[in-house]
Amino acid sequence: MGFRNLQTFLFFLLLMLLGLSAPLSAAEGKRLALVVGNSAYTATTPLANAAADARAFAAFLKENGFEVDSLINVDRAGFARGLSTFSKKIGPADTALFYFAGHGMQLKGENFLLGLDAELLSEFDVGAEAIALNSITGIMERKASLSLLFVDACRNNPIADRLNASVEGVTRGAALKGLAPVSSTGSGTMIAFSASPGQVAYDGVGDNSPFTTALVEHLSSPSLEVGTAFKRVIRDVRIKTNNLQSPQIVSNIAAEFYFNASAPATAVAASDFLAQIDFEKAERIATARGWQLYLAKHQSGSVSDSARAALRLLEGGGGGLVSPQEAESRMKLTQSQRKEIQLTLSDLGYDIGAADGNLGQKTRRAISRYQKALGLTETGYVNSIVANRLELVGVTRTDSAVSADEARLFDPEDLKGLETDERTIRAAQCLRGQRNHLRRVWGPPLCSSLRSPLVLADRQICCPAV
Repeated sequence: MGFRNLQTFLFFLLLMLLGLSAPLSAAEGKRLALVVGNSAYTATTPLANAAADARAFAAFLKENGFEVDSLINVDRAGFARGLSTFSKKIGPADTALFYFAGHGMQLKGENFLLGLDAELLSEFDVGAEAIALNSITGIMERKASLSLLFVDACRNNPIADRLNASVEGVTRGAALKGLAPVSSTGSGTMIAFSASPGQVAYDGVGDNSPFTTALVEHLSSPSLEVGTAFKRVIRDVRIKTNNLQSPQIVSNIAAEFYFNASAPATAVAASDFLAQIDFEKAERIATARGWQLYLAKHQSGSVSDSARAALRLLEGGGGGLVSPQEAESRMKLTQSQRKEIQLTLSDLGYDIGAADGNLGQKTRRAISRYQKALGLTETGYVNSIVANRLELVGVTRTDSAVSADEARLFDPEDLKGLETDERTIRAAQCLRGQRNHLRRVWGPPLCSSLRSPLVLADRQICCPAV
C-alpha cells in the first residue's frame, strides 16, 4: 500500500472510530442549569435585552440536554429562592451551570448581581439587596463535579457608579466600571465573563447581546470543546464591538467538556473535518500569516468566516468600522499613557524621538514598524492590540486569540499542511527546545551576525541551521 493510500485509509479509519462514540462530557451525571435574566429594573436603567438573552440561552441549553430552571425579571428574594432550589438539585456527579444577564457591579473587589428591586443607597445595603457572585460559585463548587458560570452582567449601571463614588477611598477610575477580576477558582470550575475586568459590556442593538449571541452560536458547534469554543466567542464579540468589549474566561477545568456532545462526528463532511484540523492549527499558530495561509487553502467552508474574522482582528480590529485615527481617539489615551508607549518602544530599540507624551512623526513611524513586527496593518496609530502588546497600564490584556507577547516556538506539526515556506518549518524544527534562549524580537534585527535571519510566522528568529 502506497504512502498516499495509507494516509487515506487511516483518515477514513479515524472517521469511523469517531463515529462509534460521541464526545464525552467531563461528568456522567445530570446536566443542571439555572438561568436568570433581569431587564425591568425599577431603581436603575432597564435593560432591553437581558431577559431575551436569558430565554435564548435557556432554549439553547434545553436543546443540549440540560434541565433548566429559568428566572425572568426577579427581585432579590426571588433570586435567592431560585438559587436555593437549584442548589438542592445538584449531586456530586452532576454538571451545574449558572447564567446571569442583567446588572452587576463590583464593590471593594467583590462582584455582585442585582435583582430588580436593588436600590443600594449606601454600601451597607449591598449585602441585603444584591447576590454575591462568589457565594454562587462556592455552592456550585462544593456540590457539583463540574461548575460552569456565564455572567453577562457588566452593563453600564448608574446606580453602581453612584454607590462607588460615595464609598470612602474609592475614585471614579476605570477599575470601577464593570466587574472585578477573579483571580482563581476551585478545581473543576469555569467562569466566563462577557467583558474583561473594568470593561462595560454592550446590551446589543438586535434581539440579544453580542456575548450571548456568540455563546449560542459557538457553544453549539458539533464536537467543539468549551475552551476552544470560547476563544471564538471572544473573537466574535471583539469584532462586533470594535475591540471595545473583550470577554474573559477563568478556568481550572482539567477534563474536556462538550455542550453538543450528542452530535456524531461523522455528521461533519470529510472536507470540513480536514478544514477543522487546519483551523485548529491556525488557532495555535495565532498570527496573521497563519490565518492567511489557512484561507489560501480553505477559501470556503463552515469555519472560513471565523478565520476571516480572526485575520481582521489581528490586522487591527473591527473590520473597517472606524478609521485607525478614530480607533486611537476612542481609547482616550492620557499624556502619561502616550509617554509610556514612547518609553516602551524606545526600550525595544525603536527611535521615537523625545518621550514627551506627544505622538509625533517619529513615534508614528516607530508604531508602524512595531505593527509590522506584530503582523498587523501598518497604520502608525495605537489600537487595543498594540496597547496590550506594550503592556500599557490601564488597558486590559487580551487572551491568546492574538499573537503572544514574546517570540514563541511553533510546533512544526502545526506548520505542516499550512506553511508553504519550507525554511519556516525547518526553522521551527531547529528551534525545538530552545525557548529559554530566545529574546524579545519586536525591535531592530537581532540576527546581524548570521548569514540569513528568518522571519518565522511574522517574527524574526535567528536560526543558524536554516
